[in-house]
Amino acid sequence: MTDLRGWGLPEQHLLPDAVVAFVDGELSSTAHERASAHVQRCGFCAFETYTQQQARAAVRTASAPTASASLLDRLGAIPHEVELPSAPDGLAITEDGQFVAVQRTDKPAFGAGPVLGSSRPLGSNGWFSGRRARQGAGVVVSGMLLSALAFTTSDGEQQPVQVPVPQNAGAVFATTP
Repeated sequence: MTDLRGWGLPEQHLLPDAVVAFVDGELSSTAHERASAHVQRCGFCAFETYTQQQARAAVRTASAPTASASLLDRLGAIPHEVELPSAPDGLAITEDGQFVAVQRTDKPAFGAGPVLGSSRPLGSNGWFSGRRARQGAGVVVSGMLLSALAFTTSDGEQQPVQVPVPQNAGAVFATTP
């Protein structure tokens, strides 16, 4: 999908937007020259350019779409016949037709809360403080100790771990008996 250029760097294909801009003549002169040179060398991009030219010609020769008179009448009657919803909460329309945000008076403004650092620290009140927290921590520590005791051997001797050593490892690894 890529060709190697003179320095051994891969050359990428033109992006679809670049092909459209090339066919429509919207590229700068330098970009147009580079795209033109690429299209002459690359069969894939030449086909994409040809396809875009065919699509452009088909759109230019197509007639404009038309709508029926009854559809246009119904669309024109929408502002007069349809119930429009009320304005969303917190928005209003000024006399000159501009949307504006309205501050609610039942809620404090953003930033009107207590100063950062003036409230009580997290965990200083509620369920995670006091006697319950100390009891819970004691249960957790006891469980950890019991599980550690369960994994140790009863006679206190440690069993040596057997690690398989590769056959050709004599020169690289030192083995202990």
